[in-house]
Amino acid sequence: MAVEWITFHVTDRCQLDCQHCLRDPELKPKDLSLDVIRRALVEGKRVYRATHTAFTGGEPTLHPEFNAIVDVAVELGYTWHMVSNGHNIPWLFEQFKEKPSRRAAMTSVTLSLDGADEATHDAIRGKGSFLSVMTAINQCTARGLPFVLQCAVHAKNQHQVEALGLLASQLGATRLSFSMTQPTGTYLDKELYLTAAEWRAVMDRVLRLGDTLRLPVTHPEGYFHAQPIYTCQAFAQQQLHINVEGELTLCCQHAGVPQEPGSRSDRSGSLASEPLVSAHRKLLTVIHDAQARKLDRAAAGELDAEWDLFPCNYCLADFGKPHWTEDGVGGPGASRDRWRGAWKKSLPIAR
Repeated sequence: MAVEWITFHVTDRCQLDCQHCLRDPELKPKDLSLDVIRRALVEGKRVYRATHTAFTGGEPTLHPEFNAIVDVAVELGYTWHMVSNGHNIPWLFEQFKEKPSRRAAMTSVTLSLDGADEATHDAIRGKGSFLSVMTAINQCTARGLPFVLQCAVHAKNQHQVEALGLLASQLGATRLSFSMTQPTGTYLDKELYLTAAEWRAVMDRVLRLGDTLRLPVTHPEGYFHAQPIYTCQAFAQQQLHINVEGELTLCCQHAGVPQEPGSRSDRSGSLASEPLVSAHRKLLTVIHDAQARKLDRAAAGELDAEWDLFPCNYCLADFGKPHWTEDGVGGPGASRDRWRGAWKKSLPIAR
């Protein structure tokens, strides 16, 4: 085990209306406490000798104290990166002018791009969002900030895997990542659904694309693994994930989605009331028990030949959350509209 970095889900605020978003738009938007972030980073440096941190959301730059968050990380000697929709990248560079140390410690920005053309991307993320990403890329290129492009693959854009590869290469991305979209529990899952065989075909195409391009092409956790007892990055604890409520959790895939009443919890402790190390001890038990359950099922011959070999999908089902099945989606549903743009209006500062 080696904790390489700490990831903070700093806010649920976002300007967009993404159909595959895992967060709940009907809940009042939350912002992770700066005090929790500071104490976790201090402990991360002291105990784990961590040197890097990541900020996700929502859109991280919409946290009312985003500059303070970055400053704390930098003052403690961390490098950092963030996952962004690109909308506020011009604003971000203005903050770098105010305090150059923020830029000096930033290793890259991961920009979400879900289509190789405006029509595809905007149909998924909302009108004007493709232009925002292209503007962000131009800003990053002009100012020498490395950027990664990340695509959440599903039925509406899987046909553009190769086109996205060529576009990312032409734009000068340092890496292109194709993540496997997980279900949200809403009616929109039907439009995003791919069969297990289709997902395996997507993975094969991504691997071939990586062999073809000089640009590094990756596929994060989630895709098919023939070996059922597989240890993912979260279970290996290469990174620790802290959700927007300040709780140490298994990973970002579990944050914000509905859960069946009485199901096992993927949360191991609140950092508002206990040290990171204390919550981590509990997380070790959560991970051990989950691995033991899967080992027992494998020994009993109870694992499905397809869907249970997609690690994230299996884990979501094991914890009583929405997951893909042969018939579509299993687990709890979420009868809510997925519109989140109004959240930005509650901010005390302009973007």
